[in-house]
Amino acid sequence: MGVLAHSILLGLPDLDRLRELLQRIQEILALGGIVLALLGAFAFLLAWVASFLRKPSSAASTKPNWLATIALGSTALPVGLTLVAGLGALIPVFAPYVLKAFALAVISAAFSWCVAVAALIKGGDRPSLSRARRALLLAGMPWYCLVLYLSTFL
Repeated sequence: MGVLAHSILLGLPDLDRLRELLQRIQEILALGGIVLALLGAFAFLLAWVASFLRKPSSAASTKPNWLATIALGSTALPVGLTLVAGLGALIPVFAPYVLKAFALAVISAAFSWCVAVAALIKGGDRPSLSRARRALLLAGMPWYCLVLYLSTFL
């Protein structure tokens, strides 16, 4: 009986090695997620920096750009969801919702970003362009925070 148990144990893989392999896979996935989130964050920041190339038009001073106001208003959802995800790191009740909140925040931020870019393309007066720029910056917030969150897994 002892010889049989010993031969079975010799056939088992090294569980410590398997644990190290799984930990390494987790680190690679976290690193890939960080790179993806960084690329998204840089895209948002690049759009924000490029938005300063757009000059306000003098003819549009009497007509406000409602698209810029909609873009700025639509950033409330991604910012709120990012706040919920941030609370998940501090309050254990919200911990199961961190990744779900980040996922919804990133999707809604993409919508807000598209509306803000459309507002910049449409142009308008100085306050309208300022609202569109602020919407671009706020729409990138989930991406910036996602980079920080994923870096905690390394």
